[in-house]
Amino acid sequence: MIDTARGSTPAVDVTAGAAEPDGWGDLLAACADADYSHTTHWQRCACAHQPGAAPLWLTARSAGRLVGGLVAVGGPRRLAGGLVRVQRLDSSLDGTSGGPLVRDDLPATRRDAVFDALVAAFAGRRRGGWSAATFALNPGSEARFGARLAGAGNWIRHDSPTAMIPLAGGAEAVAKDCWNNTKRNERNRGLKRGAEVVVTRDPDLVAAYHPLHVAASAHWGLPPVPLGRLQDLLRDPDDRVFFTCVRLEGRVIGGHLCLHHGERVFAWNGVTDPAFARSHFPGTLCFWGDVQEACRRGAAWLDIGASGGVHSLEGFKKYLGAEIRPRGWYVAESGPVRVLRRVRERLAAGRGAAPRRWH
Repeated sequence: MIDTARGSTPAVDVTAGAAEPDGWGDLLAACADADYSHTTHWQRCACAHQPGAAPLWLTARSAGRLVGGLVAVGGPRRLAGGLVRVQRLDSSLDGTSGGPLVRDDLPATRRDAVFDALVAAFAGRRRGGWSAATFALNPGSEARFGARLAGAGNWIRHDSPTAMIPLAGGAEAVAKDCWNNTKRNERNRGLKRGAEVVVTRDPDLVAAYHPLHVAASAHWGLPPVPLGRLQDLLRDPDDRVFFTCVRLEGRVIGGHLCLHHGERVFAWNGVTDPAFARSHFPGTLCFWGDVQEACRRGAAWLDIGASGGVHSLEGFKKYLGAEIRPRGWYVAESGPVRVLRRVRERLAAGRGAAPRRWH
């Protein structure tokens, strides 16, 4: 237990556990900046399909009331071609946002105290000489709390802006007022040439899509998300996960697995078949399906994620009406891990390595 902020106000007491704490659902409902990655279903699916993974729940209480929390997945990761084993604690897996949650109804000074206590407790959970803790703050949390981490010597910020499409007025209004003419034409031509867009929870369609994801991941030099994890996410008991699928004559040529929480839908895991990129425009059609379903669900924003430094991809998202919002990815790491990371960054810079688009 870590006690902070003692004085005229009650202390913030942070405790750690391996199971969902009582009142977690109420906490999510009290935090407008909560993400799907804060949910229990996301946590369970992540741990079930990551070898050696263990759940971590941090809860912050003040005078017995649950006022904040953080959820993460801990486990080993391999670096340097598998030669180095690092113990990681990740509150933001695979491009999602996460990090501390703090109730919106607290006074500003208390919110800050709860955030600071959770961040300190999370960093303190690192174990061993080769260890790291990470989280990304979504644009709302970044605006509220990002400055508090700027002077923290043990946290390094990496810029990871995300692209968000406003959904006011409904899907047709988004296409008319936000998309440029090229993207509207791509949508229309793809549909006229026989491509179809379906929104589904069918695990078989995700299985048909998964080889595209595996091939794209190999191209990017990243481990693919296991098929079982994607299929398990679709079984969300509260229907917060859906799959936008683009098919041509029965063949899956693209898809997005989307996560819905509160006012935001996040188009999380998605790729398309490069063979059809210029003929049927499955990328544009996937986003059209995402927009339609997000609007049907009453979401205010479609978050289409970071672009990994690929300027052409960022431009593609702007043509869909996306606004680029600041987001920070924060890392607290041990000395050896920090040295290894810097060596890898310098080697990559020396080779002139640059992020590559899939097509």
